Amino acid sequence: MRRQKWIRAAIIGVIGVAILVGGLLILRNNDEAQYKESRGTMSEGFGQLQTVTVNGKQYREKPAITTLLIAGTDQAGNPEAGGSQRFRHGSPADFLMLIAIDHTGKKIHQLQIDRDTMADVVVLGVFGNEVGTRKMQICLSHYYGDTLEANAKYTLRAVQTLLDGLEIDGYYMVDYGAVPVLNDALGGVPVKIEFDMTSVNPEWTVGKTVTLHGKEAEEFVRARMTVGSGTNEERMVRQAEFMRSAVKQMNKKISADLGFGEAFLKSLESLATTNMTTKRLTEELSQAYNYEVLSIDHPAGEYGIGEDGYVEFHMEDGAATKWVLEHLYTEIS
Repeated sequence: MRRQKWIRAAIIGVIGVAILVGGLLILRNNDEAQYKESRGTMSEGFGQLQTVTVNGKQYREKPAITTLLIAGTDQAGNPEAGGSQRFRHGSPADFLMLIAIDHTGKKIHQLQIDRDTMADVVVLGVFGNEVGTRKMQICLSHYYGDTLEANAKYTLRAVQTLLDGLEIDGYYMVDYGAVPVLNDALGGVPVKIEFDMTSVNPEWTVGKTVTLHGKEAEEFVRARMTVGSGTNEERMVRQAEFMRSAVKQMNKKISADLGFGEAFLKSLESLATTNMTTKRLTEELSQAYNYEVLSIDHPAGEYGIGEDGYVEFHMEDGAATKWVLEHLYTEIS
């Protein structure tokens, strides 16, 4: 078995719809079935091949790349759900971020997926059986299943399908309740107010820089309908702002105390749903401390209003393949 690898003091996610979990956890390999040594298949047709051909060009998968899906969920689901609703136990996955760790190039790639992205989502029947897929906002994939682990796996499947069958090594999903915990563990996160948020907090005027404390952090990353135009696109800007600032705070904390990362992750254990252990995440934290964190990418596409009146984001054809090839593969001919 090859050694586990991973990342510095950076993001493990933002919630705000999401979360920002510091530490950029990604492990290279392990002996569990869900962590396959051969990964990154571009589509069903490519199978386990190490090279792919797209539009007449040949690409080879980069070595030592590990991927992690980070998600922030709106709430912990409905534990009282029963009967025909039993297998729709979850809640929206409002924040979705794919992180790809290039251990050879020592870089961390980030792809944020809008929660309103239209995607093929597995749908369950009243007995919990899969009855096919339906095109819907990808955030709704987290509704399906009767446990948080099942919710997470259906979201993972939806994202993998959206990204042309890319195999994702692990997932880490956290409820909104983690935002104040994360924020306060970092000693408060300073952010700049880019949109008029006085409807949320009278002190949050445009252009002002404030340090968030307690529930303020959740309000900053979560508010939508009463802020600006009320779109998720604007909310994603705030989530990114919170994330960038939290990463800086995280780096300061770990620079002062290398044990901070493990203690921080332990504080989130009860709020997280993941297929990775805290021990596994923290063992390699210091080994990849100096990886370069690249800017957050967003796939090209267009927003619209669906027949049901809800916002939809339609990813541009080929945008997913383009991102995967540019970041996870190398052109060889």
